[in-house]
Amino acid sequence: MRAQLECFTCNIRQAQEAAEIAGASFDLLWKISQRVCALYAQADPRWTPAYMTTLAHQIAKEATGVEDIYYRFKRHYNRMALELYGRLKEFVVSGENRLERAVLVAIAGNIIDLGVYREVDVESILTQVTSAQWGKYDFPAFAADLSRARTIVYVGDNAGEIVFDRILVEEIRNLGEKEVFFVVKGGPISNDALLEDAREAGLEGLVHILTTGQAETGIDLSRAPLELQEVWKRADLIISKGQGNFETLSGRGENIYFLLKAKCVPVAREFGVPQGALILKRNLG
Repeated sequence: MRAQLECFTCNIRQAQEAAEIAGASFDLLWKISQRVCALYAQADPRWTPAYMTTLAHQIAKEATGVEDIYYRFKRHYNRMALELYGRLKEFVVSGENRLERAVLVAIAGNIIDLGVYREVDVESILTQVTSAQWGKYDFPAFAADLSRARTIVYVGDNAGEIVFDRILVEEIRNLGEKEVFFVVKGGPISNDALLEDAREAGLEGLVHILTTGQAETGIDLSRAPLELQEVWKRADLIISKGQGNFETLSGRGENIYFLLKAKCVPVAREFGVPQGALILKRNLG
């Protein structure tokens, strides 16, 4: 997906908010904003929104000297999500189609994105689970492909959210002998999940955990660790969570299913759905 005009102001805001969280003064916030604007003045229209986001956060991290700006937020949302785990699990197991309910929970968890929302009420996720508005819903194809798949790559998104992903992973494991790889970021970027978050969420021992090898929004497979590249090539099914991963993986030819909430206008426009709609969409290359 190519960056859109809205990406300029969105990512300038993200840099400012990240720096503010890191304790930047007004003068430093001003300088950070100048640096981002100067860099964006040379922006290539072929850039992805995710690349623009990465550049903005890199400037905020370098200027403030704080490598993992959202560290305490990630701990907070992991804990809050884990407190909801039992209720979400009960919602899944009490339904007739457990897999479908687990998919809904996983997508609903995608609202935990501090790059878009300054504060998140995790309890509101329970409301979304029961009153979801679908924009795209390729569940029948997803369920069929999943039943046949033996090797699955699950590309995670945010901290906190990965507790909801865990519920879907557990249902996938219940479908039979399947090799599941869960991918997190290789370094801190916004509130994206790292190895520490995956372990905190309870994914260790349930899946093979790999990293992108990059402290960047989305994923650049050409620069990913060799192990991830090899697993990716032999995967029967790839599950991609969140907007950043969609922005960098859309248009590829693999059997990818995108699970996300269309939080911003450009992504909603790309899918042809109302802003805020939930999406389960198979990539058609």
